[in-house]
Amino acid sequence: MTFFGLEVRRPQVFGGLLLLALAVGALMTSRKTPLSPDELQLLNRSVEITAPIKPELRKDPVADSILLYRVTRVFEPSFDQLQPGRAYGTALLSWLPTLYRLPFLVFGLWLGGALWWVSRRLFNNEGGYVALALFCFSPLVILASSRINAEIIAAWGLFGIVYTAIGVGHTLYSPPRRWPPRILLLGLAFGFTAAAHLGAALLGAGLAIFFLLYLSPSDRTLAALAVFATAWLVAFIFLLGCYGWDSSFSGLLTYAGETLRPSMPRVGSFASWLEPINLPTIALLLVALAVFAGWKRTRYFGNWTPLLVIVLIVLLQFPGTAPVIWIAPFVYVFAGGIAADLLESRYRRSTQVVLASFIGLQALLSFPLHW
Repeated sequence: MTFFGLEVRRPQVFGGLLLLALAVGALMTSRKTPLSPDELQLLNRSVEITAPIKPELRKDPVADSILLYRVTRVFEPSFDQLQPGRAYGTALLSWLPTLYRLPFLVFGLWLGGALWWVSRRLFNNEGGYVALALFCFSPLVILASSRINAEIIAAWGLFGIVYTAIGVGHTLYSPPRRWPPRILLLGLAFGFTAAAHLGAALLGAGLAIFFLLYLSPSDRTLAALAVFATAWLVAFIFLLGCYGWDSSFSGLLTYAGETLRPSMPRVGSFASWLEPINLPTIALLLVALAVFAGWKRTRYFGNWTPLLVIVLIVLLQFPGTAPVIWIAPFVYVFAGGIAADLLESRYRRSTQVVLASFIGLQALLSFPLHW
């Protein structure tokens, strides 16, 4: 079957249904939940990004997210109608929070589509199904896709940086005429991530240069560095455009130099992963880690890449951020990869039973969020 010129087969239909389940869950969660004080604060403070960054705002990188400002200005009316205590119509009260949150659902679905594409290419259809199902029924993803936050955008950008850099590293084996499209994609990934959260962009930059140098041919190291520099030039132009080509961009540079210093893990930063609602996913992750440690066949590039990123995100944190959602797509890709390996072994039948049980339980546990 073809749809707008694209061939659609069973895997695409199944993946689309899973993403539809995420969209419905996030919309229902958003629809029933009033704007929280944190969301109101982000909405009101993000407006101030159009002026040079003030010293009192430099303590909170999320408040200074220019992309948060841009996406929350898609829908009107102005933010003063959202102030506590003001009277406004029932219809506005009912639908305005959902409208303001809608762009973040788009980024959540976009991230899910990217995860589906990457995991299928790495681990075949079955690995892609597992990774996408865990993603779409994840309470962390549902909540991040149904609230105003910069983290879901940063997660999308960071995931794109890592796997686009890997793709560019492989492309360096081909003739230079094939490089520009992926370099442009890498630059846009850097730009979106930096506009959402500079800390995520800096972390992504370190990962990108590592994968570019690791994967590129030994005689093209300089080319890899040139690709990296070109991508960041594209990102710089994109970021400057987000700021409207005005003087507030210079304030961002001052802010970045003063506050974006990584720190060691903070106690409780990832506590939301340990809540009972996430236990099926945690159980699958622990099983995947045990299999990875004990079965040599699973220790290949496609599996250790997301694991490496998870470790780095946990170890390197930045002020004013809660990167719990940043690691989510990499957790699901890793689990999908290990699941694909097990499904190709003599343990296929038992693996199917375990996966169906835990993913089904995770889906059931996510229902109270939106019903």
